[in-house]
Amino acid sequence: MRAARWWLSARLAAVGALAAACADAPTGASQADVTAADLNLLHGLFCPDDTDHCRLPDRVALFFDFVALRGCPDVVTLQEVWPPAVDLMRPRVATVCPFPYELVQGERLLNVDDETVLTRYPVVAKRQQFLYRGFRRVLQVRIAHPEGTLDVYTTHLAAGSDGAQMPCAADCPAECVAAGASNVRECQAVQVARFVEDTHDVPGPALVAGDFNEPPGSFAYEQFVGRGWNDTYLAAGNPECDPSTGVGCTSGRADEDLSGLESPALNQSERIDFIFLVPPAPGPSCAARIVVGDRGKPGEGPATRLFADVPNPFVDECGPLPLAICWPSDHIGTQVALACD
Repeated sequence: MRAARWWLSARLAAVGALAAACADAPTGASQADVTAADLNLLHGLFCPDDTDHCRLPDRVALFFDFVALRGCPDVVTLQEVWPPAVDLMRPRVATVCPFPYELVQGERLLNVDDETVLTRYPVVAKRQQFLYRGFRRVLQVRIAHPEGTLDVYTTHLAAGSDGAQMPCAADCPAECVAAGASNVRECQAVQVARFVEDTHDVPGPALVAGDFNEPPGSFAYEQFVGRGWNDTYLAAGNPECDPSTGVGCTSGRADEDLSGLESPALNQSERIDFIFLVPPAPGPSCAARIVVGDRGKPGEGPATRLFADVPNPFVDECGPLPLAICWPSDHIGTQVALACD
């Protein structure tokens, strides 16, 4: 396992009062002061050869349409980003919203699954740590938000294809052994939580987002909520995932050729994508609360809810070519809005 790395310590920006982000009683629709969204974008490396990575240009365009529809979040965290997606994203980050986004990445390893952050506010620093077995990573981006210093973390824990269920072997890190992790993915969850604890050294809040490949109640999930960090989607009163209908779920499409991206059917069966809220230390000037309702039309603007959870709402019909794509990814994603009182 590689040690944590710093790339950017310059670009200091003036930061004001530190924002709190405690999830006490969620508030209804109101002005949101801190907004974020998360999505596993699906790189498309394993799509059929004749599909242009499952219509990657169309999917990236649809992703940005959802960014605008959801009120242009302050921060967007992404997983499974690779160079062809970055090339498609760079022109859009400057134009999709009334402000430009900065695209931030850590060190690239194999250029197939890079954690990526889009932020409208200046980056103070970024840090990345490689997780057990050296392929998966967690990326921290510290942002000079108007409400105060905001730490944002994004990660993508191991899948079955890279040994998620393999035992944490003789080289299992000491912190994983101490926590009782039994396999690779569980160890990575322990490492991410410890990394957040070790690096979140400002009194404001932190957001820990990504594709954790584990549902609520799992060992990996408990590494975060067990520390008193909020599962923001549930804290806002949203329904838990119903595998029979797909409502409240963020993943689970099982079609091997990913043809479901061209079907309006939801076809989701598990909730494995989260934004966890690390509450601030006592005393910040802004006690932010989770925004439950939408600002503006239902389903639009800032809110704490799922992200791209409806088939392409910008066209009358979606499906296989020549129709528009139905979904930007095989994941749904989630978003959070925090309001200062």
